[in-house]
Amino acid sequence: MNRSSFQMRAWLIVLIIMLMGGSFAVGVGVRYSAATEPLLSLVGRVAQAVPGVVTEGQGITARTDLHPLATFWQVREKILSDFVQPVDDPAKLTYGAIRGMVAALGDPYSRFMTPDEYEEFQTEASGQFEGIGAYLEERTVGETGEIEVVIFSIIPGGPASEADIRPGDVVVAVDDEPVDGKHVGAVADLIRGPEGTEVTLTLRREGRVEPVTVSVPRRQVTLPPPEHKVINDKIGYVWLHTFNKQAEVQLRAAIEELLSKGIKALLLDLSDNGGGLLDQAISVASLFYENKPVVYVRERGQQLQPLNALAGQKIVPADMPVAVLVTGGSASASEIVAGALQDLDRAIIIGQNTFGKAKVQTLIPLDDGSALALSTAVYLTPNKRDLSKTGENGKRGIKPDVELPGFDPDGSLTAQQWHEGMVDKAVEILEKKLAG
Repeated sequence: MNRSSFQMRAWLIVLIIMLMGGSFAVGVGVRYSAATEPLLSLVGRVAQAVPGVVTEGQGITARTDLHPLATFWQVREKILSDFVQPVDDPAKLTYGAIRGMVAALGDPYSRFMTPDEYEEFQTEASGQFEGIGAYLEERTVGETGEIEVVIFSIIPGGPASEADIRPGDVVVAVDDEPVDGKHVGAVADLIRGPEGTEVTLTLRREGRVEPVTVSVPRRQVTLPPPEHKVINDKIGYVWLHTFNKQAEVQLRAAIEELLSKGIKALLLDLSDNGGGLLDQAISVASLFYENKPVVYVRERGQQLQPLNALAGQKIVPADMPVAVLVTGGSASASEIVAGALQDLDRAIIIGQNTFGKAKVQTLIPLDDGSALALSTAVYLTPNKRDLSKTGENGKRGIKPDVELPGFDPDGSLTAQQWHEGMVDKAVEILEKKLAG
């Protein structure tokens, strides 16, 4: 490549970066271009998406050092010209390089999505998607930093709930393709697929010497609306499964119906709720109190900023006893709500330690239809607790006020029976508060 040609291509790269960097707006919540509906993407831990709480952010600033870009361009050109087989789609090289760059961050919550992946990602915001209906988490094992992807909860009524897949199973291979070292987003991409197809998971299960192989049909999975009912004529119960775009509206309707039936106490079930949108977490907390902080958010180099509960949205009476049921699969937005209600002494937290996630992802749509979900901030509870740090009990996340045994896959109870037992215990606690 002659010098003038190289300089021209370098300037083209600079121009591309400037165009990309100038097209994104800044705000509180999730970051979108001006033409994109705010806060539309569910960042849950469904086996189709990485978990997270989403917030608006800043545009991308180009670096002045062009040497890394020049090296990238040289390698790309060499592959296109000299690789033994022609490259049919040069965009794959670019996307592959971006994936590698994001993976180098060592952050399980940051992820690059191609245009097709981003389109499907937006569809998931409506609470419907095609897949197996399972939540994934990424863990770092040992001093070597080895990565493993674990199934930590199952969506009720989804294909995974009907197959022999259990929380705690470690994904070893997908359709016989080993996933060693792959981040959770890459594993989710392998599991995701169109309705009517089937995926085979090879799982490592505690207590089993040999791996477990399970074939799961992919189908349309719909996150159910909040289940609600009156228990023992006085306890209102509502199970919120996700913090998608409809979370606050659906939860408000359910609670208002329960209040109209004369309930004396409320049990909010966030079991296995993998989280979702930050604005929905704020809105849900606002049903219980107003004006006080729900969460503190801090971006790089910035001071902590409180995000307060909204005024005029509270519908749960201040003197009504409230309990929140959580599990190890309660993450992200669930932890924001549960942590806020615990710190402000508005609810008693019952169950197991929550997942322990404390990062906010910015969703940055790119000009070619792809998108970058990038961790850009941390969040703390109103008492400024960092849920990603290990607590006194040796666990991260929210420590419940009343701890209950976790699910034992090899025990005598099914997952449904175990969950029903936790609900019964929480109801018993609320009844004692009413009596006392």
